[in-house]
Amino acid sequence: MKLCWLIPSDKSGGISPVAISCCRQAVKAGYEATMLMLHAPSWIGDQTFKVSSLELSASAPETPKVLLQWLAENPQDIVLINDCREFDPVIPHLPSNIKCVYVVHDTAPRYWATALQEEDNLEAIVAVSETVAHKFRHQLKDSQKLSVICNGCLFPDRLEMNLMRQNDLIFLGGDNPTKGAFDVLNLWKQLFKLGFSGKLHWFGNVKPAFETKIDQMPNSQHIQIYGHVHRDLIFSTAAFAKVLLMLSRVEPFGMATIEAMSMGCVPVAWDIETGTKEIAIANKSGLFAPLNNTYALAKQVLSACESHQALSSAAIERARTDFNETVMWNHYASMIDRISNVQPIQRPKMDQIPIPFSPPIHRFQLLPSRLRSTIREFVGRSPLLGYWLRDMRGL
Repeated sequence: MKLCWLIPSDKSGGISPVAISCCRQAVKAGYEATMLMLHAPSWIGDQTFKVSSLELSASAPETPKVLLQWLAENPQDIVLINDCREFDPVIPHLPSNIKCVYVVHDTAPRYWATALQEEDNLEAIVAVSETVAHKFRHQLKDSQKLSVICNGCLFPDRLEMNLMRQNDLIFLGGDNPTKGAFDVLNLWKQLFKLGFSGKLHWFGNVKPAFETKIDQMPNSQHIQIYGHVHRDLIFSTAAFAKVLLMLSRVEPFGMATIEAMSMGCVPVAWDIETGTKEIAIANKSGLFAPLNNTYALAKQVLSACESHQALSSAAIERARTDFNETVMWNHYASMIDRISNVQPIQRPKMDQIPIPFSPPIHRFQLLPSRLRSTIREFVGRSPLLGYWLRDMRGL
């Protein structure tokens, strides 16, 4: 059986590592697996599975037509669409011999609206967490089509972990307000007042204006900014650090969380309904603080450092036992086996040429860039406001 994971690119955050894991496990299970990207690959090299690309740009109008041509030349039994809106228009045009699975990776409506719209043309829908599934399960005509399959990961060997760690912290959100970048600035000031002397490893893209804010922090010489790096460096840094600052207002699953936990880094997060709470168990493998209470958050960071050994052991076991790629694949394998036996769907447009892709108009993007930046910063400075507006992304 031929399986094909469709993704935007190998830079697609937590999506590309999951697709790689699925393809790798599918080959081990005896399937012929392909990872097909919209954009040309940037770093994925030789794999045990086939890696292909349509080599198109973002929002390329010809994407639906080119994808159908590729499928005609490279027949597949099952395709799994992963957060690539350019591929969505193809769904009602797919021939009946191809089964289609739509994987939802986020909680905002823009990520699951197509699953509802095309439900009749899909054999299955996957949500990467209960947090995501909760957003649209009740709107499905047939909830039996929905499977919750948490993401998984291939973790480095445990021997790479350092048992003698300093009080180092990790933040992976760059300057993104939704990821809690402004929260980290406030937290660092509070930690300084409480006498914290550890280091902060800040990963992700940081614009010069925000880097200036970081430089103005007390004890800023203990903050190291890395920018966008390969995942291997994040793993190796987590192996020497004690705490992951997971301060996102929205976290559909949390690949960064399981990656850090697998290396003994304990997550400290806001106590809100996100995928983080499905991964880290409060007071056992992670610590939580009331939203917008920076002092309580700082105290939890200090507690995580002081009680690191016990929390770390539980975090490692939780990540490596429940969220490894084999566990994830077993759930996908069960879903694939189930839909393999369902009757083919006679899709309404399978003999028609798809219309060119036209990107949706996001009203927020119509505002002047300076005004958008001002709004983002205003919302980003308020954890409460950011949480209330978390699913308005993409409007």
